[in-house]
Amino acid sequence: MKTIIKNIVLCVILCTMVACDSWLDTTPPSQVPEEDQFDDEFGFRQALIGCYIGMADVDLYGKQLTWYSTEMQSGQYTIHSQAYVYAMGTYQYTAQRALSMLNSVWQKAYNVIANVNNALKFIDKRQGVLDPASYRMIKGELLAIRAMLHFDMMRLYGYGNLAGRTDKSTKPTVPYVTDYDKEMTPQLSYDQTIELIVKDLTDALGLLDDEPITGKHPADYYDALNDDGFFSDRTFRLNYFAVKALLARVYMWEGSDASIASARQEASDVIREGERLGLYQWVTTDLVSTDPIHSTEHITSLNIPAFTDRLTDYYLYNFLEGTAYEAIKLSEDNLLNIYQETGSGENADYRREKLFFRNSNGYYTPLKLAQDRSSGYLKLNRMPLIRLPEMYLIVAESYLRGANIDLSQAVSYLKTLRENRSNYIDISGYTRDELLTCLMNEYRREFLCEGVSFFYFKRIGAADIPNSTIVMSDEKYLWPYPAIEREMGRVQ
Repeated sequence: MKTIIKNIVLCVILCTMVACDSWLDTTPPSQVPEEDQFDDEFGFRQALIGCYIGMADVDLYGKQLTWYSTEMQSGQYTIHSQAYVYAMGTYQYTAQRALSMLNSVWQKAYNVIANVNNALKFIDKRQGVLDPASYRMIKGELLAIRAMLHFDMMRLYGYGNLAGRTDKSTKPTVPYVTDYDKEMTPQLSYDQTIELIVKDLTDALGLLDDEPITGKHPADYYDALNDDGFFSDRTFRLNYFAVKALLARVYMWEGSDASIASARQEASDVIREGERLGLYQWVTTDLVSTDPIHSTEHITSLNIPAFTDRLTDYYLYNFLEGTAYEAIKLSEDNLLNIYQETGSGENADYRREKLFFRNSNGYYTPLKLAQDRSSGYLKLNRMPLIRLPEMYLIVAESYLRGANIDLSQAVSYLKTLRENRSNYIDISGYTRDELLTCLMNEYRREFLCEGVSFFYFKRIGAADIPNSTIVMSDEKYLWPYPAIEREMGRVQ
């Protein structure tokens, strides 16, 4: 009976743990004493799952930071002036709708970070109640979640184009919160913050280096611990290779020659080991009809129950332009601009041919997030966070920037991606500038509906975003801190 009651209580915690009034309000929403919550392995498992549930919230990767606000800032779409996201899509951060969204993202992210830190506060103290394999995996994932959320807060509310800035060692960015208490966390410089992100991810790698996805143990090694499936479906979690992929992102964002080389190493490791272990399969033209989300390429993704319900008002097969303000759509001109170099006939890029529906009013609806069970689609309710193609693009870019330019290597990685999309146009004779343009276009084609392209433009400090007439600047790229955080002196 005690176990049943405890399970019920912990379920309540999971539903409420990310609903704090402020990111500094770390008082547990439940009255369950902390020592009871973490008195066995079940409590730590549920705390970790609760953090993933928080990440899947509409204010984070379940909507705003993937297929909605950040995606609308990529310049790819035609946004109705009455759409809720219009202010964000046009970088009007003082509009009320934008302010509401900006505040919610900040609050939710730091609430999840608080929950991560609460679990980390106890995991070493209570290590004895955990199986060693569980301890390493849970702690490793908690550290990775903390790093990922801080990194994305820095990417959003902080500057891009760090490689071209001279004040990284002095200018403060978002608070890096590592303690579960009410003390104000001071802002650190970009250099210091990136150092903490890298440390958390590196520590996570050390803890996750023999988890199931690495293949270091026989398939049945975790059976005794896996009666509830906790060690299964590792692509739904921040697994070992997801952490390496995150490190590649972080190093590319920092942008120094040394970091670019480190990004190449981490991304190459994911590609090489993923191939050796058979972890990832390219979704080719014959597979995409039943797997538009490219699930077999996911390095990590989130499970979002009833994902269809979130998409219903946005991804519409047909709509009336005057009433469906929220419809996510591309004009024909935008589509042709994105896929301007994609071949025809047998060389036609399938991303253009198979991942869009042409509406009767001439707009195109992306189909990548389609959740149509009647059509035999596989892997429903998945939102990718990192996919294999990004690793190929990072490696390719690392050979186009930094200290070791190698055009032939860049071509090789770009060609692998393009040919697995049925785009066989020869790029072997392209110049460095032409290859950089090709790289940018691959970000635009490959990551529609995933929120990745905006971060690419911000990272390189692009003054112009294709399809957009808005001249970009720090003012446009930089999400403003919530007013309450400034008023309380928590950020400057």
